[in-house]
Amino acid sequence: MKVLVKIPLSTYSGYGNDGIGITRALVNMGADVYLDPTVVQAPIPEDVAQLLTKGLEAPFDLILSHVDPLTLEATPEMKRSAEMTVGWTMWEFSNLRNMKGRSTLRKRLKGFDAVVGYDAVSSAGLKEYYSGPVLTVQGGFEPDNWPAVERDWNEKNFYFCMVGMLHERKDPFVAIQAFSELKNEYKEEFEPARLSLKTATPGLHSKMEEVYPGLRIFYGLWSTETLRKFYAAQHVLLAPSRGEGKNMPALEFMSTGGTVIATNWGGHTQWLSPDYAYPLDYELVSLGGKFPDTYNARASVEHLKELMLQTFRNRSEAQAKGEIAQSVIPAMASWDSVVERLFLKLRDVSPAGERLWIKAQIAKSEATH
Repeated sequence: MKVLVKIPLSTYSGYGNDGIGITRALVNMGADVYLDPTVVQAPIPEDVAQLLTKGLEAPFDLILSHVDPLTLEATPEMKRSAEMTVGWTMWEFSNLRNMKGRSTLRKRLKGFDAVVGYDAVSSAGLKEYYSGPVLTVQGGFEPDNWPAVERDWNEKNFYFCMVGMLHERKDPFVAIQAFSELKNEYKEEFEPARLSLKTATPGLHSKMEEVYPGLRIFYGLWSTETLRKFYAAQHVLLAPSRGEGKNMPALEFMSTGGTVIATNWGGHTQWLSPDYAYPLDYELVSLGGKFPDTYNARASVEHLKELMLQTFRNRSEAQAKGEIAQSVIPAMASWDSVVERLFLKLRDVSPAGERLWIKAQIAKSEATH
């Protein structure tokens, strides 16, 4: 089974990391993988980099384009070169009407045999511009990098955290406000609580630590090992995002045995369960201006305070949720599992999709024997 993957390759971006994960999962499945990268940002893992030496020799059984919807396109050349052409993307708003370049989107999507969104919100937005099959399959992560770690759930201090590019969409100031109000309302009881924000995006000034007792801000690019140690020192990850395609740090954190409080909208809903995490209430808010019919979420500060206080007071409950998360999330959201689900869904799209699924099963069988 020959698969050409059109992806960015980078360890510094969501799409770039996803490109690496997709590539590895296809190789694990036994596919003959070829890369057509939109971006290559060093350092690239050696096993993936070696694939860049392969010439692009059509025909392919599948061309899989996993890029931002701003650049997602099935060209006539792609259509001629593969039996099946699939676009895979995500969006963090209620529709794509606020997207730059949307005037060409319908034309760019027309040539795909199927388009895949990460979640129901993404898929609904894509349906406005594409009349063919629209599927929903959320991207994954690489759980081997995030094994379970030992946490001290009974230590005096209790640690909340946020991780990622903590810009406006991630809404870190919702977490800061909730944390600060709890500190003021429960001065003695909540004194052992700490909030650590790890980001590589400007906007959170270190002087804020002087204004908000218990707040720490970490800025920079960390190695996987450093981030793993950071996760081990935290108890609950906060994700009051306005919109997400997936939220990689949340999956990583749960894989290590922590639990998450996350806005119950968008990409979060693909994995968010009260069995092992805490769904956070929200309201949808219009972007206004030129896009009054486009919405994203605003997490409830009051509900976030309730959930933070709940985890702080009921550590055994939070620990139990983390233990369930570390057993559920790796199996459910690994890239190997995700790519398997993708081929399973493509099977029902068309006869070409069914043939592709059969070839995938044969490749997988040969790879494991």
